[in-house]
Amino acid sequence: MKFGLIGYGFMGAAHLAAMQRIHGVEVKAVSSRRRPSADSPRRGNLDLAAGTLPETVSWSPDWHALVADPEIQAVDICLPTNMHFEVIMAALSAGKHVLCEKPMALTFSECEQLMDAAEKSDRIFMIGQVLRFMYPYRYAAQFISETGSQAVTRCILRRSTGYPQWGGWLSQEKLSGGAILDLLSHDVDQALHFFGQPKSVSTASMGPVDTLKGILHYESGLNVAIEGGWLAPDAEFSASFEINTPDQQLVYRDNRMTKTVSGVETVVEIPEQDPYLEEIAYFTECCRNNAPPSECLPLESAQAVKLSLLLKRSREAGGQEQAWQN
Repeated sequence: MKFGLIGYGFMGAAHLAAMQRIHGVEVKAVSSRRRPSADSPRRGNLDLAAGTLPETVSWSPDWHALVADPEIQAVDICLPTNMHFEVIMAALSAGKHVLCEKPMALTFSECEQLMDAAEKSDRIFMIGQVLRFMYPYRYAAQFISETGSQAVTRCILRRSTGYPQWGGWLSQEKLSGGAILDLLSHDVDQALHFFGQPKSVSTASMGPVDTLKGILHYESGLNVAIEGGWLAPDAEFSASFEINTPDQQLVYRDNRMTKTVSGVETVVEIPEQDPYLEEIAYFTECCRNNAPPSECLPLESAQAVKLSLLLKRSREAGGQEQAWQN
């Protein structure tokens, strides 16, 4: 299957490294502002594998040329968020399957238009919600499924990193949507995956720089907390969660996961994996089988954008509770 990769920054390089390991996948072309080279500077807040661009792969600074290539069957988009809408629309119109990094778009209205275009195109459309493929979060989803979401008494999802010094566009809210839409939408998506839509949200800032302490209020009485954001530039990346039931606790912190049952703690082994490889391999199989991606439905990714923006609205309103509107 022939892919075109649009965008070769921090995430694009990680996607290329993953695609180079998937049997039957050929990266035919890459579009980026400059032709990638082996000595291109590494950027970003995670130590991810980066694929180098072989001389056999064509390169163009014009993404329109890649989308127009009739040999390319699928497009992988790793561009600034403000570009997602235009490029996804063009790729779908050209008859390409589309995988795009999260978030889907800057507004829920744009998400609705993209989903409508995907349905009319009869192509596979998926957003790269990579936590859906990370073992600790998959384990947490299974934990909640087995105990029953109604048994959960407490859930906190945390994610933070230093104020982005790479890419340039991330720190511009009009391009990225800020920390809530760009970073914390990972955890927003997980909350929706675990518990569904809340009835309302309330949010406060945790302090500088671009931070959030959000509470999702559910009809059952459960309150799910999402905390974190962009901190001081030298802050290290951190992601964790805590999930409690009356007699069990699941904790993931510092790449270590423990499960406590009736006061007895055991360590849950986390196998080595490349979630980006698993994500792209899954998308590839969906394309080959012309099967919608049940692991990452576009509607769920669109709802993650909607909920992220609702949390943002509450923060801007000084913590005023905001109702989820269907």
